[in-house]
Amino acid sequence: MIGSIATVIEINPVPHQDAPSAKDFSRPSADERRALLHAVLESRTFARSTRLAQFLKFICTRTIEGKAAEINEQQIGIHVFARSPMYSASDDSIVRTQARLLRQRLEEYFEHEAPHTALTITIPKGSYVPLFETRNPLPVVALVEPVKGVAPVVTPDENEKRPVALQRPKIRLRVIIAAVTALVLFALVIPATKFWQSHQRDDSASAVLWTAIFKQGRPVVIVPSDDALVLFEEETKAPVRLDEYLSGSYLDQSNPGKSSSAGQNTEKRSSFPLASDWFAAHQFTSTADLNLALRLGRLPAARDAAVETRNARVLRIDDLKSRNVILIGGLGANPWIGLFSNRLNFEVNYDWKNAEGYVLNKHPASGEAAIYRDRVIDGSRHSYGVLAFLPGIEDEGEALLFEGTGMAGTESASDFPFNSATFTAFAKQIGATSRHMPYFEALLETTSVGGNAPEVHVLTFHRIGP
Repeated sequence: MIGSIATVIEINPVPHQDAPSAKDFSRPSADERRALLHAVLESRTFARSTRLAQFLKFICTRTIEGKAAEINEQQIGIHVFARSPMYSASDDSIVRTQARLLRQRLEEYFEHEAPHTALTITIPKGSYVPLFETRNPLPVVALVEPVKGVAPVVTPDENEKRPVALQRPKIRLRVIIAAVTALVLFALVIPATKFWQSHQRDDSASAVLWTAIFKQGRPVVIVPSDDALVLFEEETKAPVRLDEYLSGSYLDQSNPGKSSSAGQNTEKRSSFPLASDWFAAHQFTSTADLNLALRLGRLPAARDAAVETRNARVLRIDDLKSRNVILIGGLGANPWIGLFSNRLNFEVNYDWKNAEGYVLNKHPASGEAAIYRDRVIDGSRHSYGVLAFLPGIEDEGEALLFEGTGMAGTESASDFPFNSATFTAFAKQIGATSRHMPYFEALLETTSVGGNAPEVHVLTFHRIGP
């Protein structure tokens, strides 16, 4: 976060005194941190975000009380979001989703509502323990001495003998000099800052990817997962194929428990709780998918592009032929992924009978597994995600796929291109340049231990095409 620029200008000359010692901001006191927390919670930014305010209060209070070691995803879910003590943090992403929103809300508060506070609160990514930090103040600009060649140096005794009318021009002159100095500083600093920021954006690997997706003159459609479809598949214990999804034939059954012509599940279920017309009338998606859509829409590269979010159920193939497309979710949650199955080596799918997500590695290289299943090893939950960048429908435009074996896996794919260091290292491996991002698919693994924030690393990757 960029702190505000504060320039202090002293106009009236004062007798020379020793400069006061700088205040030690290395460790703010508990009272200072509590006061800052209170100000943030009472601000307009958090006025209508009760749950985010509770989230912030919980982690900050624990930190101020010296109980930072007790802060983890599991405890936040229990104390802030009223989850059961036995809930699985790796399967329930509410804490991770809300943590992203909380970080964004804190940035908005300190950038727009309180840009001059001495202290700030940040929540580092990969942790839920807040940091109370001081802004880096710029050197104080003090014009206490007359400028040579502009006004003579006058001793106090000589000044007392002069009429008041002769003293005022010197003070006004100093005001003018101070104002000109401030304008020069802003004229130099602000353009330099903007140039540095644009230079950084132009050189980042992520920016190359975003520029390829959000091209001027070609609209972009973001398609989140269909969670009503997921519920349907959970109840029927069978997947829905893309052709059934597009035609809606999977909903034409009098009993959803009886599969369609796919013949993948012929067992009827007499106690199915919801009728087919219920699924036809309801459209759902996860907050994690919507947060990703918002995050993508706020990218600098997306500002000049025509971006829309479309429900998977109402999308049509013709919509994809004239647009770049971003698909979120695995094949079971977003059947549109099936359009790209023949181009992908890593196929993210779900075993509905065994309630288990997995990634099929169609052509495993040496040292790679043929299948990667969600599992728990030594108390650590392992989930998988796939980020794929490839040509669009009929090789027109571009497509970006965020897939996962579950919520944690999809989030790992969602976070990957936003992690500058990790993604830049990956981009070098696949031969990306500052102007070109080759097509690729990356298999990611995320682990979560003891309810703490998951860690993500690249297991393997393939370049798509030349």
